[in-house]
Amino acid sequence: MGRSDEEKKKLKIEVLSQGSGGMTLEDISSLQVLLADGSWLGIRPGHAPLVTATGDGELKYRQDDDEKKVQVKGGILTLKDDLVSILTTH
Repeated sequence: MGRSDEEKKKLKIEVLSQGSGGMTLEDISSLQVLLADGSWLGIRPGHAPLVTATGDGELKYRQDDDEKKVQVKGGILTLKDDLVSILTTH
C-alpha cells in the first residue's frame, strides 16, 4: 500500500451508551483517548486491533484538518479494521 492510499484511509468512531444513546464520528484521521490507567492512547488508520478500558475524559480527534474534543464516560474500547467502538454504561 502506497503513502497516498494510507492518507485516504480514515477511522470511524462509535460511542455506544445505554444511558444517553450514542454518537458516530466519521472521516477521522487521528484519535487520542484517555485510558483507565490515566495514560493516553493515540490511534491512526491501520492501527493493530485491540481491546482496552477507557477512563472518563475527552476524546481528542482530527477531522477535516480541525482538532476537536468531546467528553465521554469510561468504558471498553475495541478497534478492528479502522472502526473504533467505545461501549459505556453511563
